[in-house]
Amino acid sequence: MSDTKQDERGFSPIETILVIVIVAVIGFVGWFVYHAKQTTDKSLNAANTTSNNAGPKFTTKKQAAAASSNTGDTSNASLQSDLQTASSNASQGSKDLSAANTSLSDQSTLTSVPQ
Repeated sequence: MSDTKQDERGFSPIETILVIVIVAVIGFVGWFVYHAKQTTDKSLNAANTTSNNAGPKFTTKKQAAAASSNTGDTSNASLQSDLQTASSNASQGSKDLSAANTSLSDQSTLTSVPQ
């Protein structure tokens, strides 16, 4: 027959609990790294989106001429309206950029990279 005793087979309860704890710690670390990466990606995407929309829109002389010839209206009131629209767009872009900078300066979403 066999020389092993009845109580020497299999894992003890302490060994089983130890394996479960190790697997749980590895899973938690993986989840934490994944969650931190997702949060960082979201804040960087938001900053990138607002910075792309915040800048001024430049047009060439040909594009400006084509736009004015399409509308045909170069009156003072039309030009003032265009100026107000451009000013409000620039103001909104500045607010978006400020919000992006604020979200980037939030230290809770940033992770440090070892040098």
